[in-house]
Amino acid sequence: MNTKQILISILVLVGFITFLGLFLDIMAPDGALYASIAKTMYTNNDFTNLFFLDKDWLDKPHLPFWLTALSFKIFGVNSFAYKLPAVFVFLFGVWITYKFTRENYNKETAILAVIILLTSLHSVLSNFDVRAEPFLTGFIIASVYYFHKYIKFNTKINLVLGCLFAAFSLMTKGTFTLIPIAAALGGELIIKKNWKQLCSPIWLVALILMFLFTLPELYTLYLQFDAHPEKTVFGENGISGIKFFLWDSQFGRFFNIGPIVNYEGNIFFFIHTILWAFLPWSVLFYLALFFKIKRNFKTINKNEEFYSIFSTLTIIFVFSISKFQLSHYTNIVFPFMAILTADFIYKLKTHSIKLQKTYTLIQLSIAIGILLLIPIVYYIMIDTLDIVLFLITVLCALIIYFTYSNQTIHKVYKVFITSSVIFLAFYTFLITSFYPTLLKYQGGVYAAQYANNTLKKVSLIKGDIPHFCFEFYNNLPIIRVSPEEIAKHKNEIIYLSQHQLDTLKAQEISYSIIKEFQNFRITKLTFNFVNKATRNTVVDKTYLVAIN
Repeated sequence: MNTKQILISILVLVGFITFLGLFLDIMAPDGALYASIAKTMYTNNDFTNLFFLDKDWLDKPHLPFWLTALSFKIFGVNSFAYKLPAVFVFLFGVWITYKFTRENYNKETAILAVIILLTSLHSVLSNFDVRAEPFLTGFIIASVYYFHKYIKFNTKINLVLGCLFAAFSLMTKGTFTLIPIAAALGGELIIKKNWKQLCSPIWLVALILMFLFTLPELYTLYLQFDAHPEKTVFGENGISGIKFFLWDSQFGRFFNIGPIVNYEGNIFFFIHTILWAFLPWSVLFYLALFFKIKRNFKTINKNEEFYSIFSTLTIIFVFSISKFQLSHYTNIVFPFMAILTADFIYKLKTHSIKLQKTYTLIQLSIAIGILLLIPIVYYIMIDTLDIVLFLITVLCALIIYFTYSNQTIHKVYKVFITSSVIFLAFYTFLITSFYPTLLKYQGGVYAAQYANNTLKKVSLIKGDIPHFCFEFYNNLPIIRVSPEEIAKHKNEIIYLSQHQLDTLKAQEISYSIIKEFQNFRITKLTFNFVNKATRNTVVDKTYLVAIN
């Protein structure tokens, strides 16, 4: 096998692993929450209002829910249909990353960038545990790419496309998504002293276009919230959906001044988060930053692009000084990080032997560490061998064998391929063994399946613990029962948590347990839960009970 065939094999394996992840259960709380909102939109055929637990919901913009509800119309309400739009947009972003890198660097660097983006840890996790980030990853790189095309060729259609994808990012997460786009464009134009383009009135036109493309979001927010000041949101009346969208949704959180506050930020959070979220390329990314800055510190090379470095550094800085910090926030600049890292690896072939040895030591240490981790974790948590994991591991071993058998492949690429395929084996372990084992403990999924097959209706308790997975996977009519009136609903079947069951006991309400389900919040893993020997000691239960 030559280099091209090996890299294509890696891309095929990544695609296969991503495809497998589409069919796994949605993870609570966030994924199941968003899926339930999109399900309500689809069920009610109402693309204006966002509801959850029969209440108006104001947190995220509409676009991901529109796309997901449309997917439900085509494929039905299931895990695959929920995840597909996000993964599709992410893969579109991968394609745009390839085009952007090929135009600004070369084909080899573009292929490396695509593989780095696809095999970075949090990219894989986000395509399985879908939230807003896969959408943003695709929309932001697409906006920067088309603005770049406009700057380079002065073609109006590219300006329009750049504004359209910027508006899509706005309608996915809010106004902060313009920061990486503006930083990329501003940094590129300023550092190359392209003052004429920077000060062009065309950017005012671009802002107007973005506003026009964002009107569907603003209009729906007005209809649901601003036109109804009597509605109670965040415990208050008169909440403006438009104001929340433009400011409070993100900037309010960042600076602890919006309705959603009380977060504490750590200025170094994203510096060390990248070290694991961008594995196995994180250390190389920091090296790539250093060498990019070093070679342009005194004299700017105007043949290089600077969109990537300014977008990445600006986002890391802004998120680091904010008060609201989550690890998946860095995903939105992964395409730019992948480009910088790919450029470093490509140029590494002509660097000193010492730097190549350092690169080899770093990458092989990370790869061997994760290779040793797989059997250890497998032994701790799983009893049986997974055939898919075994086959993919064999394929990965064969790719490494053919790589090192081919003397024409540069040693820098041999190490790159080794890192990639070992992490592909790790991702196969996550998708086929690790998470399927843990997903069995999302009690709401199995309770919903049981209820769908045996019951005619089910009740939930109002204003108490939300059951995100049960809400999504349940197909029965739901009756919401006030906690104070549970005793009046005789012979009704209620799905509840252990805490809610304890409340029934305290109220001396007579009930019969129909079925119990093991439950654990798998997004907050502990060693005792992962370890099969101690798992049952930390697992709690959820129940379907009949009120006597």
